[in-house]
Amino acid sequence: MQSSSVATNRPRVAVLIPKETRERIFTDVVVDELAAFAEPVIVADDQLAGESLSELLKDIPVAITGWKSPKLPIQSLAPKGSVVFVSHAAGSIKALDILGSLEAGHIRVSHAAPKIADAVAEFTLTQILAHLRRHTEMDAGLRAGKPWFDLRHNHLGQLLGAQDVGIVGLGYVGHLVLKLLRPFGCNVCVYDPFIDSAQAEQLGVTLLSLEDLFERCSVVSLHAANLPATEGMITTDHLERLQPGGLLVNTARAGLIEKGALLKVLQQGRIFAAIDTFDIEPLPDDDPLRQLRNIYLSPHCAGHTVESYVQQGLSAVEEVRLFLSGQTLKQEIIRERAAALA
Repeated sequence: MQSSSVATNRPRVAVLIPKETRERIFTDVVVDELAAFAEPVIVADDQLAGESLSELLKDIPVAITGWKSPKLPIQSLAPKGSVVFVSHAAGSIKALDILGSLEAGHIRVSHAAPKIADAVAEFTLTQILAHLRRHTEMDAGLRAGKPWFDLRHNHLGQLLGAQDVGIVGLGYVGHLVLKLLRPFGCNVCVYDPFIDSAQAEQLGVTLLSLEDLFERCSVVSLHAANLPATEGMITTDHLERLQPGGLLVNTARAGLIEKGALLKVLQQGRIFAAIDTFDIEPLPDDDPLRQLRNIYLSPHCAGHTVESYVQQGLSAVEEVRLFLSGQTLKQEIIRERAAALA
């Protein structure tokens, strides 16, 4: 464990992010921001993994966590422990095992999901546009020496503005995808049980059942939270309703799709898919999805960019500053809604 400065009367803030992740998210700029009002306590990887973590957190009121941070010891969390606030420099807090303490009102928690959402939304739009304009086929064809005019004729693209695009789940990312789609003029259809007709009208979207959305849209993008209630919500029947040549984009969680359904429907060759999340990660070398030509694969990278990493760190630090100064948090996870988040 190390501190970035000599001991002071300023509050101590434990940074519980493994070095590999910390070097990208908790850059010198971010550390300096934290050091301006608190005493950063950078916990080394061997201490993160050891049983001494609870001892290290003794008398520390705030912890900053992120991707691959360890579970937080229950004995370190209020009311018995000293940690009363966790600022998560990532999205989901499930791996931290702090949901019970949050729901009980013993601690407060914020996260950086809105910062990650910007990157995921841009990646989603990129996948949609690349598919509609046949980017992969054009590039591969030219490199393989296929005739110029044959490529253009056989892989004629489509305008995004002429499509019905379906969004499943209007959370952080879903709203941003909707915002990015608007300038193209496409009709956006939405499935979200938490959105009523009045809200849909205000947002300028068409509210549909899941079945009708898949049947109507040529592009469907998944952005729902992965919860017990949504596990396997996208079935074989839904995927087979997608229009021939249509595209399914999943930058949310693989668990939203019924096990085996995606492979089964893709093997029929009717539709395409852009998939960023998988049941097993990293994706095994022998996974049959790797052999399909109608799927665009990416290594769960939608939320990862140089700029968003730093924004996640700065966001987490800002939440700490607001908490310590008694101000309203901008990205707090409300305990009554915590279980419904991804």
